[in-house]
Amino acid sequence: MTHSINRRAFLKRVGMSLGAVSLGVPRSALAALDPMTFGLCADVHQDVMHDAPERLTAFVDAMEARNARFIAQLGDFCVPKPANRAFLDIFNGFTGEHYHVLGNHDTDADNLTKKGYSQQETKKFWGMDGNAYSFVQGGIRFIAIDGNDPPGTGSTDYPRHVGSKQLTWLARELEGTSEPVIMLSHQSAENEEGLDNAGAVREVLERANDDAGYQRVLACFSGHHHLNYAASVKGIPYVQVNSMSYFWVGDTCENFAYSPETHARHPMLQFTAPYRDPIWTTVEVDPSAGEIRIAAMTSEWAGTPPDALGYESPPSRRRGMSPATDARTLPLAPPRPRR
Repeated sequence: MTHSINRRAFLKRVGMSLGAVSLGVPRSALAALDPMTFGLCADVHQDVMHDAPERLTAFVDAMEARNARFIAQLGDFCVPKPANRAFLDIFNGFTGEHYHVLGNHDTDADNLTKKGYSQQETKKFWGMDGNAYSFVQGGIRFIAIDGNDPPGTGSTDYPRHVGSKQLTWLARELEGTSEPVIMLSHQSAENEEGLDNAGAVREVLERANDDAGYQRVLACFSGHHHLNYAASVKGIPYVQVNSMSYFWVGDTCENFAYSPETHARHPMLQFTAPYRDPIWTTVEVDPSAGEIRIAAMTSEWAGTPPDALGYESPPSRRRGMSPATDARTLPLAPPRPRR
């Protein structure tokens, strides 16, 4: 299915919510943007999925074939143990630039429980310089944030928080630069089970649009939720990058999609609804058309689908539950006036 945001309706919604902010990059600024393709993957889960290396290889090969400018993985990639070096080398083998975003499971112990490795160990293993950072490609500033800051509430669950220090950095990064922006994160700043202070993050992004006088924040891409949907909040598109590997159904639904030998070697697989084929997100920036296009990918469930397993969950975990990436078109520039 193709989802295209109607530009005139979108402009009306944005005007109602953001006052003087106009839709899209001014046409005078489009000349500074390069046409480019980039690839995003999320939640490969090398430490759960038995064929994660083959899935990652398919992604890298596809991005090479598309002559992608860069690739990025949005977290829950692999823990920093020596046995995962060959897996990491697949990602690093991409001939263009490649970037990482920390996920909540990338510091798990080898038995996939909390508090195994430190963030510093994972960053060193991956070759990351910092938890949050930015880079410019094709005239767009990409800002990667870290949603794993301690929330300060004493919670023992996985953190899903952007701390005050990082929020200040994000605001200053936006204030001190002028390029159109795409944000990358692991946890969503829109989904209610994403960042626990998502509103504070959105406020910083919305302020950047107000300050610029146009829709400077083009989109926010995130993983974590293993879902396939997009939503708009005050004119900013929040796009889910589906898991490359599976939907998590948990220990109330056992699903033996593979051979007994495979499940014996990978015991956490039984708590997943795997995708038969790998899923990723290919993004094409087309300044001449005034569009950002997301390519469709479709797979099938391997084994029993979640509903047939009796999977039950709140709506926030089911919206876009599918082994697919839908095609989407996001507006990059204002609609041309009719002659």
